[in-house]
Formats: sequence, structure tokens, C-alpha cells
Amino acid sequence: MNMVSLKTNGSTPERTVPVVRLEDDADLREIYKFGRKLGQGSFGVVYEAIHIETQTKWAIKEVCRPAPGSSKVEMLENEINILKQVNHDHIIHLKEVFITPKMTYLVTELCVGGDLKQLLKRKKFFTEDETRHIILSLADAVVYLHKRDIVHRDLKLGNILVKNAPDEDENGRINIKVTDFGLSVQTGGVGIENIMTEACGTLIFMAPEIMRGRGYTHWCDVWSIGVVMYMLLSGEPPFVSKTKTELFRKIMNKEVEFTQTIWATVSDAAKNLLTCLLKVNPAYRMSASQLLENPWITGDTNVSALPTNVLEMMRHHREQQERTETHMDVSPASSDDTSEPSPASSTKMQTNCRSPAKPKPKTVRERRPCTPSTSKKQTKYGFGSSWHDKHTNGSETPGPLQPTPSQSHAGVKPSTQQPRTRDKKDMRAGQKSAHEEKRASSSKSRTVPCKPERECNKEKPN
Repeated sequence: MNMVSLKTNGSTPERTVPVVRLEDDADLREIYKFGRKLGQGSFGVVYEAIHIETQTKWAIKEVCRPAPGSSKVEMLENEINILKQVNHDHIIHLKEVFITPKMTYLVTELCVGGDLKQLLKRKKFFTEDETRHIILSLADAVVYLHKRDIVHRDLKLGNILVKNAPDEDENGRINIKVTDFGLSVQTGGVGIENIMTEACGTLIFMAPEIMRGRGYTHWCDVWSIGVVMYMLLSGEPPFVSKTKTELFRKIMNKEVEFTQTIWATVSDAAKNLLTCLLKVNPAYRMSASQLLENPWITGDTNVSALPTNVLEMMRHHREQQERTETHMDVSPASSDDTSEPSPASSTKMQTNCRSPAKPKPKTVRERRPCTPSTSKKQTKYGFGSSWHDKHTNGSETPGPLQPTPSQSHAGVKPSTQQPRTRDKKDMRAGQKSAHEEKRASSSKSRTVPCKPERECNKEKPN
């Protein structure tokens, strides 16, 4: 037997984890007695085992040694290196490692309760108290990892083990252990040089920023916590679809909803927390540390959920201001009128939240047509997502703007910039792209000045 040590990339002090080289796989059977198979995945098989000398029970993960240079080599090294560094009540404990010419064996603590995926399948859903305890433990483990610049990147129900069967615990609490660090990475801290770009993880639990491929940080783990919490409370994932393409679209664009009947029995505090965890934009997403301080986690469900960071508070304040300004601008006589969708309009106009399409900038002469129309109805402003969809798709062609009292004074050039009605899903919806600027400029150059109506009448032939 040869004792070796695996190096780690991080600066976190390592625990003493023996790594033993054996000449043959049979030598391990002289140390441990293998029992029933606990589970199997694409990376290896897990068995229950008894240490022959001490008669203590452990779990042994048996992994075929991958070919040199393959991605599985890096995954195996990542898992061993990270597990050597961590020491947390809710992270699986690595006891020792055995290496043979053909196999690698990871001896870890035994979790006889299976995983949360299996337990959820039996229970259908968890109560709020059960879910609260699980999410508290999970968030505490993630905070511990993030403080050490470790990002799990594959948090899901199947990677959260249950230490004991619930009926074996005195108070019925579910004691969880985070496991499977094959896709985990240890970054060098915060900074643009430590942003991750490779896509990995399980689709249902994957954060939208990973799918976009523009780079992501440790906030991806918080999204996964939100998906886990949603599934524990309802028994279903927050986004479902028959195709992967549609599922991608929903995860990256759709806000979380609570349409199943089971959500009627869930507190508003829990649902408010989920909306904070499942923010598509990670800048507005709650952190794992903030999750630990949330009233729903601490047990005070009477406290209303407030914005979790400065950006969120600014967004709420801005939206409230825009709502107030909009109500002041729309007169009571026209508040019930809505514009009729034209044949070229998108079918999304049928939604409850209607928003006007953003018109192209007009020149002064375009704003004074020869024959003003008197049959146009004013459009009601809304704050839904339909404005952004139609604006970006170009499916609705705006009609000419009507003169406003502020623009009727002679010699005053009206501003061509329209009020910026911000969509909740796109904070840059009010900004014009370079392409729109070019189109507006081209349209202006082609504008033919309209003559006054009297001059038009004089030029008519007899």
C-alpha cells in the first residue's frame, strides 16, 4: 500500500484525507465488506459497505478510472480535491480514497435515506416546515462553499442525500447532505477573470445565464436552490415543456408562476421568496446569505418580503414612479379606450397587460398632417411584457402621433424622444439601438414637406 496526496488549487486548508494505492481491487475487499447497491449514475456506482475492523458503516463510490486526457479525469479530480477541503454538517464527508490500476474508490459517510428525488417521489410534496428546514440546510452549505470560492453548478434533488430515514430522527427533521462535486469548480474569487462560461448542469435546474453562454458566477447555485424549493413545495418543476427548445425559452424569459391548486395552501412569504430566488437577471437575484436571513427561513411569516438588494429597491421605486406618471397623463375620459389591433399586430395583444408599441421619431412637419384624423382612440399604457415583445419583433407598425398641447406652440420643436415605459423583464427596453437610429434618420431624410390645405386646393386642376 502506498500513501499519496492529491494537490488542490484553492488556498483553503485541507483536511487529512488518506489516499491509498492498492495493487488489486481484491485488496479493498479485505478492508471493507461490500453490501447492497445504493445507487448508480453515469459516473459510478455507490455501495453500502462495512469497515471490517471497526464494523462501522460507510458508502463507497466505485468509479472506473477514466482514460488519460478525458473530461472525466478532471471531474474526478475536482470532486476529490473539493471534498478534501470542506468540512460542513450538510456536505458529504469524505473519509478516504483508494486507487487501483483500474478503479478509484471514494469512501464517504453513509446516507440511508436515499436522495431528495426519491423521497419527493414517495411523498408527492413537502410541507412548508419540512421545506424550510431543507432549504435552510442547503443554503447554509452553499454559503459555506461560496465563501471558499467553490461553485457547485449541479445542485439538484438527486445530488442532495438524506442522512437518515425521517422516521428514525427524533423530531422527524430531514438531515440532508450535498454531494456529487464532479462539475464543481473553485474560482479565484470575484472579478471578470473568474467568470465561468462553460455550460454544465441539469437542464431543469440550470440557471438562465448559463444557457445564454455570456458568462456566469456563483449566483447560478442560488437559482438551483429556488428550483429545488419550488419542487419540494409543489412536486413539479417551475418550468415544464415537451421540447428542450421550448424549455430553454421559458427558463430564459418567463417569470415563475404559481398556477397549480397546491399553491393556494402555501404562504405568500414562501411564494415571495421564490420570486426572489428565481429572478432571470442574476443582478436582482437574492444571494445565499440573504436567503438565510429571509423571514420565511427564520420563521417569521408575518413580515412582508421587501426588495433584497439596492438594484431591486431602485427598480421597484422607478416602476412606482412610472405608474404614477402614467395615471396622471391619461385623462379619465379616455382611460377605458384601447386601440384596436391591426391585422399586422401580434397576437400577444390579447393578453391582460397591454402596452403601446413605441412609435418611430417624427419630424415637426410629420406631426402636422394636412387632414388631421379624428377617429383615433388613445392607447392605454400598461406595464406587461407585450410592449417589449412587439417592439423587438417589429410586428406592430405604429400610427402617426397626434399633436399634444405642449407641441402646438409655433416655433417650439417638440422632443422626439418618447416616454420610456420599462418592461420588468428588460431594463433596457427604453433605449434605442443603433439600427433604430439609422432607420429614424433615413425616414427623416425621405420626408416630403406637406403643403397647407389652401395651397393644395389651389393646385387642383379645374
